[in-house]
Amino acid sequence: MNLPLILAPMAGITDYPFRRIARDMGCPLAFTEMISAEGLLRKGEAYLKLRQDEHPIMVQFFGSDAEALAEAVQVAEGMGADGIDINMGCPASQVVSTGAGAGLMKSPDRVRNILTTVRKKVRGPLTIKMRAGWDQGHINAVEISKVAEGCGVDALTLHPRTKDQGFRGKADWKLISKVKRTIKIPVIGNGDVTTAALAREMMDETGCDAVMIGRGALGNPWIFGQASLTQGHSGTPLLAERQGVIERHLGLIESACGDREDLREFRKHVVWYTRGLPLSAALRSSLPGLRGKRAFLEAMASYFDGVRRRGECLSFESTGNNSVTG
Repeated sequence: MNLPLILAPMAGITDYPFRRIARDMGCPLAFTEMISAEGLLRKGEAYLKLRQDEHPIMVQFFGSDAEALAEAVQVAEGMGADGIDINMGCPASQVVSTGAGAGLMKSPDRVRNILTTVRKKVRGPLTIKMRAGWDQGHINAVEISKVAEGCGVDALTLHPRTKDQGFRGKADWKLISKVKRTIKIPVIGNGDVTTAALAREMMDETGCDAVMIGRGALGNPWIFGQASLTQGHSGTPLLAERQGVIERHLGLIESACGDREDLREFRKHVVWYTRGLPLSAALRSSLPGLRGKRAFLEAMASYFDGVRRRGECLSFESTGNNSVTG
C-alpha cells in the first residue's frame, strides 16, 4: 500500500529520535514539534536542531507577530529547514491566549498579514495547519483556505475539529472534502486516522492529496510502512520487532542527548509501544523507578521475555490485540 502519509507536528513528541523512527518505517516527510518564532530568535541553535539524516524536514512555527515569524523562518531555513509550516490549529490556552495557534482562526485579516509577510521571506515551501474554526458557530476553514491560497501558500493541512472541541468528538471529514473542492493547492487531511486502512478511507472520501498522522503514530510508527515489514497474520508487528524499535528509539535518544541523556520523557513512549500487550500494566508501574538506558533495556528485555514465557505471544500476534490506536 503506497499511501502518502506524513508525520504530524506534536509538541513534546516529534523530536529528532521520534522523527527518525518514523522515517525508518517509511515516513517520507516529518514536521518538527511546534516551536515559538520568538523563542528561536532568542535562543537560536539551542532551540532548534536539525540533522543531516532527516531531510526533507518541515519546521512548524507558532506566533502572532508577522515580522517575528518572517525573521524566524529565515533563521530556520538557514539551519537547514526544507519548508516552513505556520500553526493555526493548536488549541492550548497558553498558545491561543497570545493570539497564535487556533486563535488565528478568529482573524482572517491577521492570517492574511502573517502569510503575506512570511511568504516574502521563505525560499522553500510554505504550508499551514489549521482547524475547522473557533467553535461550532464559527466554522471558517473554507474562508481561511482561500486566504492562504491567495497569499501563495503551497499546501495546507486541515484538522476538521474546532478549537473548542480540542481532540474530543469526531473529526468532520466532510469539511476536508469541501476545502479540497474549493482551492487548487494540495490539501492534507488530518484527524481520527489510526490505521493505514483509515488513511485510505480518508483519501477516498475526501479527495485529499495526503494524510497527516498524529496520535495514530504513538507507539505505532509501523503505520508509515506496514506492508514492508515482517508481520504476523494480523498485519501488526511481531514482538521482536516492537522490542527492537524500543531499543532503537533508546539508542537515538542517547545519541541525540549524549551525557545529558534524560529518559523520563521516554516512559510515555514505552507505554504507547506496549499498549494492549500482555503484562503491560505491570510494566507501566515499574517505569517511574527506571534510570538510564541500561535500566530501560534490561526492563524491556525482561518484559518481552516474560510475555514469551507465558506463551501469550502466539495468540497476541495472531488476533491483532496489539494494535495501537493512539
